[in-house]
Amino acid sequence: MNKVLPLLLLFLYTQSWAQVNAKWEILENRFESPEFHRAKLTLSNTGSSDLDAGWKLYFNSVFISVNTQVQTEPFQIRHLQGDFFVLEGKNASPVFKRGEEISITYQSRGPYLKNSYAPEGLIFQDADGTHFEIKEYQVEAISLDQFREMAASTPLPIPTAARIYSQNEGLSLLPKEQLPPFLPTPKSWKYTGETLKIKNAGLAVVGIPEFEEASKFLLLAIKQGYKPTVNRAEAPIQIRIVKSSELPVEGYKISIAKRLVFISASSPKGAMYGVQSFLAMMPADFSTRITDEFILPQVEIEDYPAYSYRGFFLDVARNFQPKSQILKLLDLMSIYKLNVFHFNLANDEGWRLQIPGLPELTEFGSKRGFSEDESDFLWPYYASGADPKKSQAGSGFYTVSDFQEILAYAKGLQIEVIPEFGVPAHSRAAILAMESRYSKLLKAGKTSEALQYRLAEDDDQSKYLSAQNFRGNTVCVCQESTYAFYEKLVLEVKAMYQNTGVELKNWHTGGDEVPSGVWTASPTCKDFLAKNPDIKLEDLNDYFRSRAASILKKYGLEMGGWEEIGQTHFGNSVVPNTKFADQNWRLYAWNAVAGWGGEDMAYRLANAGYPVVICSSANFYFDLAYDWDPNERGHTWSGVTDMYQAWKTVPGKLYLSHDQTIEGKEWSWASVQASFTKLSPEGKKNIIGVSGQLWTETVKSPEMLEYYLFPKMLGYIERAWVGDPAWSDAESEEEMKTKRLVEWNVFANLIGQKEIPRLEKLRGGFNHRIPKSGVMVKDGMIYANVQTPGLVIRYTQDGSEPSESSAIYSNPIPHKGGEKFRVFTPSGNAGASIFLD
Repeated sequence: MNKVLPLLLLFLYTQSWAQVNAKWEILENRFESPEFHRAKLTLSNTGSSDLDAGWKLYFNSVFISVNTQVQTEPFQIRHLQGDFFVLEGKNASPVFKRGEEISITYQSRGPYLKNSYAPEGLIFQDADGTHFEIKEYQVEAISLDQFREMAASTPLPIPTAARIYSQNEGLSLLPKEQLPPFLPTPKSWKYTGETLKIKNAGLAVVGIPEFEEASKFLLLAIKQGYKPTVNRAEAPIQIRIVKSSELPVEGYKISIAKRLVFISASSPKGAMYGVQSFLAMMPADFSTRITDEFILPQVEIEDYPAYSYRGFFLDVARNFQPKSQILKLLDLMSIYKLNVFHFNLANDEGWRLQIPGLPELTEFGSKRGFSEDESDFLWPYYASGADPKKSQAGSGFYTVSDFQEILAYAKGLQIEVIPEFGVPAHSRAAILAMESRYSKLLKAGKTSEALQYRLAEDDDQSKYLSAQNFRGNTVCVCQESTYAFYEKLVLEVKAMYQNTGVELKNWHTGGDEVPSGVWTASPTCKDFLAKNPDIKLEDLNDYFRSRAASILKKYGLEMGGWEEIGQTHFGNSVVPNTKFADQNWRLYAWNAVAGWGGEDMAYRLANAGYPVVICSSANFYFDLAYDWDPNERGHTWSGVTDMYQAWKTVPGKLYLSHDQTIEGKEWSWASVQASFTKLSPEGKKNIIGVSGQLWTETVKSPEMLEYYLFPKMLGYIERAWVGDPAWSDAESEEEMKTKRLVEWNVFANLIGQKEIPRLEKLRGGFNHRIPKSGVMVKDGMIYANVQTPGLVIRYTQDGSEPSESSAIYSNPIPHKGGEKFRVFTPSGNAGASIFLD
């Protein structure tokens, strides 16, 4: 039998059949009430044969409504789960003839804000079920000028070249000696002499046994870059890491006089921070080039943090990040003295940690790909691809060994890892994985075992839709198998910590965004409530929290969760839930959209008695776009956030953290302060720290992750260590804003002159956003500036793209038309250009 011919025919058939191209364009974008956008999707059959009636087009979009209206007959758009939709015929889609174009127009609520918000991940399914990803897909982008016209009726601060210039006014290049020695800024520092440049000297690092890890870390770091041919005639460099009991637990001192370096600390944490600060004073390329010269600034430093909790939250459930990227981020956290890695390992869209005894969690829940019924793996949320084996962002998990390596690595850097497994909502991946287990064991006749860890139930007709548009994403809190699952999870994860020699102290339960309508038509809950008349339907959330807390307490763990676990409803208002205020539950206060009225919730919860971590969405959510440019990726639901917005946060006076609402309306400090909750003395003690967050719906790769974080995250890092900025203590609003600009100029120079060059060298380099230059034309002259002085503005006057060899802007130039401006880093990396007509 000739096997080659059928395979060849199949190949030719597939190649001819799988030729569907697509084009998407915006038709109307309305910002006035009623807000909506109207768009057109055009499909082209460029293959050599007709496509039978009944074909479907699947796609992803976080940014259209679940009831999007199609204006082209006979089509409809049907919402499946989350961001996954299908375009199909109301009965059956028509025959798609070769050479034919089909244009489908639809309308969705809300304006269209970003070019990355267009439908993505297009998967075409033929009538016989065969499918393929559409590779030829064109999205017609809207320009900044077009977007500005569309949003003309709104106060949105569109980042035109002139607006950027205005925002950067008051910034100027400062001498390096006026800048702090490193980021985050130490509490006090004093340069005591000229920096020494020492060649071919011997070097010794001596530390007490208690600080052995810090000593080894420092010696290894130095050896990466400093390889002298030791000249015995040269006096050696001595670095001594010593104990000083009077220092705060995370505090340190550095004293460098000639060739003698003292790093003093009272604990291993302080010793590590002192070591990192010492290394931060080395040249940016210290770890990437071999040199026989050692740089020693002559300086006295004393430093300690404002907060005991300085966290970074990373979601790897929505989109996955490899272990290597986690280790790279841990290195950066240590460099910048962040001490808590809050690791979100499970959500609706993925389960990312191997759990012994529950293999389905990763066999099913860690994979995403295309199917009609989501029976073998999760759907390809966030356009993660049709093939689960090739889905780098959608599929993936950490083995027990991987996770233990991460734990050990973090421990060596004095970083606590807090795992998060969200319950009772945000649990769809776990629910479906346990349903897979249930079905498999039930078929094998193992009914008792099948029911042991089941999270769903039969015949639950409750109707609800989560904040991320999921149905069936909330566990049944009225059945014991849910708590058996949770206890199994706690036991297995705790064992991973113990077997690594790491103490697990804190556990994050999630607990946020439980949808309205859950458990309302649950037979199990109806029976449970009948047997427990003291518990009402509206009490089930509190019942679950109590049970979860009991399990954690049983194993010696402290419970934490998003702010919702410490809240309840009073009429139409959300208020602190005093029922649990004495339980020491750690609350992560996140929902602080500027202008929506909940900006002081962190204070209300702290005053009620809860330990609180400030996670303000309007300041510290790094998945928000940098600005309102339609080409800047990211969310806008809580406004936009750049490095300045994060830097100017005042955790102790949160009403000072904004100048505008998320829509760009005026934010009056005085009027907001009048209605803002004031922290009580006890409430102040309950603010234990801050956290920066990166959710990953729109983050598809390690490179994108780094772009979202840097330099935005650097503003947060300053606040996490330093606390409230000095300008916030000024007596008048005018004085505060004057001092704020002075302090911002110092910080912006620190970033431009020192930190961006470091970021481009550390750990192989971090991808970061380079700002556009501000440009203004006045009286026939062009003025340009940059947000981070120390970066270089280059320009051309013939319309060509500026390169490293282009002229450097230093003074105003005549405006002739056709000028382009572009910002460059010292290593030659460049940002987007600005063009003047």
